[in-house]
Amino acid sequence: MEELLSNLTGISITRGQLMLVGILIAVTLSVFSLGFVLSGVRSNINRRVDDLSDPEVKRQGSKVKDTLESISPLYMPKSGKERENIRHQLMHAGLHQKSAIANFYALKLLSFVVSLVVAGVLYLTLNDSSMLNFYLACVVFAGLFLPNIILRKKGKARQNKIRRGIPDALDLLVVCTESGLGFLAALRRVADEIYISHPELGDELETICVKVKTGVEIPTAFEEMITRTGLTELAGLVSMLSHASRIGGSISDTLREYTEDYRDKRNQAAEEIAAKIPTKMMFPMFLFIWPCFFIVAIGPSILIILKNFE
Repeated sequence: MEELLSNLTGISITRGQLMLVGILIAVTLSVFSLGFVLSGVRSNINRRVDDLSDPEVKRQGSKVKDTLESISPLYMPKSGKERENIRHQLMHAGLHQKSAIANFYALKLLSFVVSLVVAGVLYLTLNDSSMLNFYLACVVFAGLFLPNIILRKKGKARQNKIRRGIPDALDLLVVCTESGLGFLAALRRVADEIYISHPELGDELETICVKVKTGVEIPTAFEEMITRTGLTELAGLVSMLSHASRIGGSISDTLREYTEDYRDKRNQAAEEIAAKIPTKMMFPMFLFIWPCFFIVAIGPSILIILKNFE
């Protein structure tokens, strides 16, 4: 490799210099990747502050986004199904910006390039290692699929945070509707109160209130929330609200019934998890506990038998 580069450039290049250049490129691309991540992961408060920021700063940020979107056809996949799947995962992770999918694929491309640089550095430093091919495959695999794994984990973490706040939100919603507030006013009050302990759920409820004020029907707004969050267990709430609005039933009674059903489902899910624990414990017992038991119980007898055969 050093001789090939020296012949091409006419400059004497050592392996150490190549390693330093590779490390420099890897660090530079890693900084850019970290910048993409930090720019995409922002809280709701930061986004509101940015809306009030200097127009010149916002214009410069929009130029970068426009540049990424203009060149996005070069690095984004052609499959519409794959793009739609990534778009749903980004929504589940709380990234609703129009340029989120372009930023994700740009980050994935940078991650792949960094993995290639790291693989090149490993090839130069561990040329004599018998595990070189394994290391190179692991590095390239991480560069290709690590962004997808992180995105999937972020989406599941946000779903769990929203799921933990739903029982409290339903209880508050029942109390507000039974006290005389209308459903939209009660939902707005719950969104303000729940934002302190469950900001993700508060954002979603606030989005529903905004959509309803713009003319979207309440069941449709909740269906869009299910699409954004991926929480399919809320489909029962949508159907019950739609049925109550059609027949003119009491919203508070409908919410109370759904709250009881939702608690029963949570208890059943907890019992199901508890029932699976003994089956899952069998594998650690086979691997760790039983071998030690057999060593203690049968080991002395085996030693005695071997000593008598000597």
